[in-house]
Amino acid sequence: MRKLALAALVGVGLGVGVAHAEQWTDPSGRVTFDKPSGWQAETAGSQGAQTVVLLFNASNDCYVFGVPNPATATSSADAARNTRDPLAPTAWTTAASAVRDFFPAGSAPTLVSQTVDTSGFWPVQRAQLQGPSRTVFGAVQARPGFELRAFCSSTSGSESPGFAQIFNSLGHPNDAAWQAQAESQVSDRAARETAAAAAQAAQAEQQSSTQAQPEADGVDDGVARSSRDPRARRRRD
Repeated sequence: MRKLALAALVGVGLGVGVAHAEQWTDPSGRVTFDKPSGWQAETAGSQGAQTVVLLFNASNDCYVFGVPNPATATSSADAARNTRDPLAPTAWTTAASAVRDFFPAGSAPTLVSQTVDTSGFWPVQRAQLQGPSRTVFGAVQARPGFELRAFCSSTSGSESPGFAQIFNSLGHPNDAAWQAQAESQVSDRAARETAAAAAQAAQAEQQSSTQAQPEADGVDDGVARSSRDPRARRRRD
């Protein structure tokens, strides 16, 4: 497909660089992804506030974003991993509207459908959006302090296999460390829950044992204590 006006999208000059490796790693340390074979990649010039990459071949265009998110900068890796609720429709339309080559000013996208893929370690939010002349497919992933986004469109209007390759491979250079932290947090939480359950069971057992203690005279024969009192027997005699 034609080379879209990435400079107009981000308001900076375009620095051209064809990515030869199949995995593309952001020099600014915000995003990584797998580049489909035969596709080209171009990055915006300054890469100041965010990372923006245009991927394209003869029939497809994709934008990939690595966007800092100060609101989640203090979130744990486990919390970021558990962002499994579907995004609000307004979140999708706001994010997609930034791709002005897909959605020109004054033509807000319409959310057609959305899903959440939890088959991988990091959930992938997926959506289909419709503009005045384009069908666009999008993906969003969350990390502590970052959002990873991708929006793709084809000349045919259908979803290219390359889109899924990009969406599913979106990542961050710090993912290995975050995954280890998340797994450690899950293990710690499971250990605390197991210990709490064991303590609760022990307390319940102790209470049950206390309630079942024998009578004070040491004999639990079902006979009322007064009937075993010798004085009581003498009075009856």
